[in-house]
Amino acid sequence: MVALLDPVTLRAEKARRSFSLFVKEAWPVIEPGRPFIPGWHLDAIAEHLQAVVHGDIKRLLVNMPPRHGKSTLISALWSDWLLLNDPSIRILAGSYAMNLATRDNLKARRVIKSNWFQERYGHLVQITKDQDAKIKFETSKLGYRMAVSVGSSATGEGGDILILDDPHNIDEKESSVKREAALDWFDNTWSTRLNDQQTGAMVVVGQRIHEQDVSGHILEKNDGEWVHLNLPAEYESGSPCKTYTVTGKELWADPRTEDGELLWEPKFPQEQIEKAKRRHLNDYHALFQQAPVAKTGGTFKLSNERLFTQSLDAYFLHTPRGIKAIKKEECEVFAAVDPAISEKQSADYMVIGIWAKTQLKDLLLLDVIRGHWDHNAQQDEIEDAFYDHDAAFVAVETVAYQHALFQDLVAKGMPCRPFNPHKDKVTRASVASIWQGNGKIYFLKDAVWLPELQKELYKFPKASKDDQVDMVALASIVVRSRGPLSDDSDDEEIPEAAEETGGLIPLTVPLKATEEEQAEALQVLRAAKPIDPFEWAEQYVGGDW
Repeated sequence: MVALLDPVTLRAEKARRSFSLFVKEAWPVIEPGRPFIPGWHLDAIAEHLQAVVHGDIKRLLVNMPPRHGKSTLISALWSDWLLLNDPSIRILAGSYAMNLATRDNLKARRVIKSNWFQERYGHLVQITKDQDAKIKFETSKLGYRMAVSVGSSATGEGGDILILDDPHNIDEKESSVKREAALDWFDNTWSTRLNDQQTGAMVVVGQRIHEQDVSGHILEKNDGEWVHLNLPAEYESGSPCKTYTVTGKELWADPRTEDGELLWEPKFPQEQIEKAKRRHLNDYHALFQQAPVAKTGGTFKLSNERLFTQSLDAYFLHTPRGIKAIKKEECEVFAAVDPAISEKQSADYMVIGIWAKTQLKDLLLLDVIRGHWDHNAQQDEIEDAFYDHDAAFVAVETVAYQHALFQDLVAKGMPCRPFNPHKDKVTRASVASIWQGNGKIYFLKDAVWLPELQKELYKFPKASKDDQVDMVALASIVVRSRGPLSDDSDDEEIPEAAEETGGLIPLTVPLKATEEEQAEALQVLRAAKPIDPFEWAEQYVGGDW
């Protein structure tokens, strides 16, 4: 007669065979006091790590947002599960800082030495007394887990499995020297530590910090050897993740279907994601979306970006040489609208941009309203934005469906300026980027809509969406057109940047004006000689005045 296993032993054996189940069982041990919150991304990670053990994956790159469980799962618990299934396996686990690598080594060791683990698996795994240290512990079968830091020589040790968790400190995003040092260490030290290049496996996990970080380096040189599990906090339909085994068989696909669906909503709901956008601003796309924006990237360049702040009666333009105050009453406010033809969540967005145009043709983006609405709701949104911001007119593209929207707005009595494009959107965007490159476009500092705009703008034309780019391009057409809106007026001379026209107050800290500095700039503005409108028009508009 075959003896039946008791429930505890049976579940322990199932967990030994399934890493996903092992994570759930071991969670109270490694994270006491913190309840396990299920997430499909945790199962996806477990599935890929199990594929590594089975030999279906030899090189695995995982990119995911911070605080989404990567270190606990991949660095600590997976090490325990590896040693449980093969106590002779040798693991090197690294991070950018030795204290973090040691932290995860201690976590992994605590699980193995816990009563929970020893009651179930003590007959399989024991840590030796003569090698039981914080940075390295060894099993009775001569397997081990050793912690190392980026830049170290790993003291000549090798591993059957190499786990690299967060190879960069986020502070390295602006240091090409530190990033290049990490890449050199990865290529010439870390990658050589595999005991067997044919049978050994490497796993790299981390959030993105820069296009030229270790993850970007791997992806740039990847010839199909590395499997990339990419898990952005918000789903982007233009770049869904699918993974394949070394034999070409599809292993996994992101189950999300709608733009904006969250990765781990029970723990990171929309309000937490919005806070992250405000907190991290330019870094959000790298850290949470795994899509770092290149400062020298596509059509638009982040290095050309300018910001402004505002008071009740003035705008403060933050220029490279100081702040320039502009009276609000001297600016013309208008709306630039890029309509959408569908209200489906997967379709293009409708975008309303509210702009202030200064007398010297600087463009200040005051607000962005973006969403999926039907035809009637689009009219309502435009009407609300128009009156809320006391705009002078609405600029609307009038091609196909958009022409009907234009006609309906006019029928409501709204002053509209039609735009019928002759050039493609890339060409129109290129002209707008020239305007930005000459210091003539400003975005509202710390605006809640700014991160999404930046992501789309600085990845254009490779971003999954370009609706906001179209809106910015339309605004640049408005400011350049003397009569009817036209994209044929791109040869017009661009007025001087704000810092070239005097009246600047130097900034104490770049891009951060204090209240005192803004007040001083406002005093300079109020004491300045008024602009002669005829002289200004003769210089910038032309004509016989």
